Amino acid sequence: MSVEALLEIQGLRVSIGTGATSVVPLQGVDLSVQYGTRVALVGESGSGKSLTAAAVLGMLPSGSVVEAGSVRLDGAELIGLPDRRMRDIRGRRVAIMFQNPRASLNPVLTIGGQIAEVVRVHEGLTRRESQERAIELLDQMGIADAKRRAHDYVHQYSGGMAQRAALAMALSCRPSLLIADEPTSGLDATLQQQVLELVTEQTDSMGSSLLLITHDIGLASSTCSETVVMYAGRVMESGPTERVVGDPRNPYTSELVRAYRNVGPGRMNSIPGTVPVLRDFVARCSFADRCPLAEDRCRESVPVPRAVDGREVACLIA
Repeated sequence: MSVEALLEIQGLRVSIGTGATSVVPLQGVDLSVQYGTRVALVGESGSGKSLTAAAVLGMLPSGSVVEAGSVRLDGAELIGLPDRRMRDIRGRRVAIMFQNPRASLNPVLTIGGQIAEVVRVHEGLTRRESQERAIELLDQMGIADAKRRAHDYVHQYSGGMAQRAALAMALSCRPSLLIADEPTSGLDATLQQQVLELVTEQTDSMGSSLLLITHDIGLASSTCSETVVMYAGRVMESGPTERVVGDPRNPYTSELVRAYRNVGPGRMNSIPGTVPVLRDFVARCSFADRCPLAEDRCRESVPVPRAVDGREVACLIA
């Protein structure tokens, strides 16, 4: 981990519940995002990607507890901060763009009104100044006739427009870090490309870092310079995208890449089996039961990340 990282997560362990019913969905996550860079957090559903983002934002679900580890932003610890302090950080320093904008935008408030409220709260602008800023942001995100559409509600926006509005709100205070959680899911291929290009263009122009959460390793390859691969609450491989995706060393990463590269007309590869449910997370390699290369020792201990050819790999046989 670099001391110069904007975001630095070390040994993050999160549990849910107590006693015999307790589960540990994050089991010592390490992740860093440097200033002005794009990092992809990749893995299947249930790997712990969104929960990691929730821990950064202080938005863990009820019943969750951070048992160990650290989350630092600009060197300042976020774990344990009072809600009042975290509310100030959310939106102003770190913003999130959710997968479903129709669920994250308030249906009873106008789009422009919601964006203006964020700016007013965090930057202290007047009502008129914040409204003008909201219109400017919508225009910047490619919303045609932004002055009029600022008075519309989310149900009056198409899926692509709603995601552009969500991005406008996320970037309204020029945060240092944008977390984009599956921002293109649910959109057709053309809109996916447009939204992703807008996300990268806007964060680049603001000098903001991007943490892109996705199940699509191809998207990571085309967008981010660094890639972190998660599985069952643990980081399996991390490092420069060209190495992680171009020459994967962890069998799980290899399977993700194989599935992506073999999608085409009449053919589709998938990884046999499923991500283990929370109660089945055990002290061994969690991918062993699905891994084509697994040995007996893989089922006897948890692999510790180690340096392998310019990246970190958690695998006993890499």
